[in-house]
Amino acid sequence: MSITISPFLVKVILKLNPFRCIFVMCKGYSEDYDNFTELVWEDDKDLDFTDRDTYPKFQLWFIKYSGYLS
Repeated sequence: MSITISPFLVKVILKLNPFRCIFVMCKGYSEDYDNFTELVWEDDKDLDFTDRDTYPKFQLWFIKYSGYLS
């Protein structure tokens, strides 16, 4: 499942995502305009996500786990 989010929420969610079952994805990252790329706080915390030309669309992707986590 995916949900489109605003650039304002991107950094907040990246920083406060302790369980890693929510992924922040960006279309246009590294000039890949066809696919979404996962953003990671440690690598992407200094990016300017309000630049709509460089980062045109963000989504949250939820991963549903079935069974126990090992």
